[in-house]
Amino acid sequence: MKCYLRQLTYAVSIFLVVSLTFGEVIDDKRVKALAQEELLKSFAGKVRVKSIQVFIGKPIEYTSIERKSLKVREGEHRGSFHLYLKTKGGFRRITATLELEWKCTLLVAQEDIDRGERVYPWQVAYEERFLQRCPRQDVSSPEELINYVTLKKIKKGGQVKKSLLKKEPLIRRGQEVSLIYRSGNLEISFRGKALDTGFYGDTIRVRSLNTGKILRGRVISEEGVLLE
Repeated sequence: MKCYLRQLTYAVSIFLVVSLTFGEVIDDKRVKALAQEELLKSFAGKVRVKSIQVFIGKPIEYTSIERKSLKVREGEHRGSFHLYLKTKGGFRRITATLELEWKCTLLVAQEDIDRGERVYPWQVAYEERFLQRCPRQDVSSPEELINYVTLKKIKKGGQVKKSLLKKEPLIRRGQEVSLIYRSGNLEISFRGKALDTGFYGDTIRVRSLNTGKILRGRVISEEGVLLE
């Protein structure tokens, strides 16, 4: 039994000496994989790698990885990854440069919208795309768009943003409109004339063409005013 233990101890000692002498080998593929792992830890699914450049002439023999350092700011399309190795000759740093794309949520046209056309909520939808930089999203909600017309044609799949739009009222003063009165299940509509200009949701004054009475209502469409 003692003889067996001596042999086992001797074998383990030889293994440790060999391990410390030869160590492990790292190449550019391994460095890229480690960089990907660090990105996943830090940003989960919010970022993906477009390209990684690793500056290794040939595989490097090392005994241990001392430190991993990821230099990436959220939203920036460039970053770096640094790997610090302990080798027989001392410590060595390997650097990888990263080109990144970030997950962006964009308001996108679901169909072609010609120049001068009003934009309706059903013509747009939110989509996620990976881009080097996320563009500013200045439209607060699709419902807001009904107050705008396009300054230029927006093609299907194009981002909808205010720089491509011009605010345009739904109803203008002097325009003939449909006046709508609702009470429970009862709905009555009759013709009237707008006395004010209004955007969607605005309260404006209107005059009934039947009675001449001045009423107030909320703009709900290009020709519709819901009476208060």
